[in-house]
Amino acid sequence: MRRLLWIGIWLALGIPAQAGSFTLYVSAPQFDEDVVSIYRYDDLFTKRKVFVVRNLIAADGIAVLTGAMTGTAKVQLRIGDHVADLFVRPGSVLHIEASPSGEARSLSGTTRMALLFKELDRMDINALTTDANDRIDAFVSEDLATDEVAGMQALTIERSGEGAKRDTATRPPTLFVTPVLSKARIDTFDTKMRRFYADVQDPWFAHYLEYGLAGLRVGVRTNDKELFERSIQGTPVHYDDPEYVRFLRTFFASALEQVSHDHQDSLNRANDKDAMRALFQRNDFLRTSDRLAELVMIDQLYLKHATGLVAKPTTERILADVQGRSTFSEHRTIAANMLWDLTSMRVGSIFPQLRLEDARGNPIDLGEHLDGPVCIALTAGWCTYCAVEINALAKLAEQYPDAVRVIVIGLDRELSGFNAYRKNAPLKDQLWFHAVAEQELRDQLRVRNLPVFLLLNDSALARSPAPFPSAGLAELFHQAQVQQQQDSRIKVWDD
Repeated sequence: MRRLLWIGIWLALGIPAQAGSFTLYVSAPQFDEDVVSIYRYDDLFTKRKVFVVRNLIAADGIAVLTGAMTGTAKVQLRIGDHVADLFVRPGSVLHIEASPSGEARSLSGTTRMALLFKELDRMDINALTTDANDRIDAFVSEDLATDEVAGMQALTIERSGEGAKRDTATRPPTLFVTPVLSKARIDTFDTKMRRFYADVQDPWFAHYLEYGLAGLRVGVRTNDKELFERSIQGTPVHYDDPEYVRFLRTFFASALEQVSHDHQDSLNRANDKDAMRALFQRNDFLRTSDRLAELVMIDQLYLKHATGLVAKPTTERILADVQGRSTFSEHRTIAANMLWDLTSMRVGSIFPQLRLEDARGNPIDLGEHLDGPVCIALTAGWCTYCAVEINALAKLAEQYPDAVRVIVIGLDRELSGFNAYRKNAPLKDQLWFHAVAEQELRDQLRVRNLPVFLLLNDSALARSPAPFPSAGLAELFHQAQVQQQQDSRIKVWDD
């Protein structure tokens, strides 16, 4: 059993079964950081993260994090902008050494790190899942290597960097949609895997393994009815199992397209969850289970929100209906997170509460400063291009001194770095605040790259994002000044 566990950042958790506490002892000698944080995934479908606990690295180089958790949960460990995922359970006591993985920063501004679990029990869920992932990966790689076409496909995937992911839930979907995986070979491998783990008495791992293996059966030669009866029919919905969710999404990948093709008129008239679910239940595989049909329905609407198969307002109305009226508590949570993901930072929405501090480290309530037209600039001292746009913003602030309040939020890791940047930058007469937790703010505001400019009317977003100062923001500042001169400061950019 390997001790070095490379756990991908996109595995998640779902709905728990029992509550208790866990403790992590985290050593991070290769990081120039002093804070370690844990976030849990609120649901596996949206992967929305919720803060659990953070602590400082002590003099002995260890950060001890103790938090409450329910069931088997997937959590994200963060050190600066480095992240990695692991499983925790009530009673989990894990000793971990974190180190940089050497991978590039992702679009979300994070970088993966490697976790070395010390003195890890071979029956710990992290050890079991990683071992199973490695064995399934090895089987897929070996099978593809025997076929010229599939082998070339695997080579392309490896060259794209996707092949480095170390869990089946994030393995490229194309690996499961090939005609070359022999049913006989899969059956043999399936039998060997079940025999190998026969002594593992862990119900959660049992279904994790079940759906990791079921994913191998998805492909053009698959008998859908047989696969449905084998792996879905009559089984519980495992909201907390990333393998189950991946398999479910793959199996029902074209469910909305099928509804659109067969019942377009009815689809156009479906305005609540019951009417929409009834359309999905015309699918033979969803006919007898309201729970499964509703789950597939909201997931398909969420995943295909931008495709036009269903009007965006209709999708959001149905998700809101599920959030408010579903008889399944798990679906109410998932639908709420889906709505948040689809609508947060949208024009007209209320700007979220942020953890900010002033130049001296004192907590700041941003809401106290959101009065009338406001321009918020997100920047950082290490952002080279930001300097160009901040200089342009400074000129706009000078040209329109009373039209728009300017607030600069720095995403520098340390307060000292923020202050050094602030002292050498323009806009000295404007409000400057420091983000206490850079990555948390990035998640809240859906920030992918810097700089970012936002316009607000009081606390409501008016432009999200706003154009750069060098490319259109001046016109909006001018509009604000005209409105201000007409004594009409409210909803300046309400068009």
